[in-house]
Amino acid sequence: MNTVADLIQPLLAARFDPAGRAVRKVVHEVERVLHHTDLEPEWVAVANSLANEDEDRYGLMPSAPWPDAGRHRRVTLSVELGYSEGWIIQVDFVQLVDRGHSAGVWHSRPLLRIKTLSRSQAWAVAAVVSRLLDID
Repeated sequence: MNTVADLIQPLLAARFDPAGRAVRKVVHEVERVLHHTDLEPEWVAVANSLANEDEDRYGLMPSAPWPDAGRHRRVTLSVELGYSEGWIIQVDFVQLVDRGHSAGVWHSRPLLRIKTLSRSQAWAVAAVVSRLLDID
């Protein structure tokens, strides 16, 4: 199996720019890139796979534009233990929402999820996705 550094190296030359693309198209590109590595996660999916209109709960719609980063807006990545088995890599859009009289509150909406069966595979996938989406 290749090291994570070996898998990331080709991505440095061809970094993917998600700006202006729909969430589903970005997820498809992430899936395509991961398919060409030895990592092969179980699945890669839009977080709001049913296109539920409650974006606060289920995540941005698949047709929504990929969010742009800024001073109080960022794309984040996390790795967590799955509910029944495996590990979930999740990419979220986090932004500071002004509450007027208060300092504001951070608001998070999921964008995509990836499932792997092992912890080491999850962290390797997270490293590739982080580099691909320029999160690191």
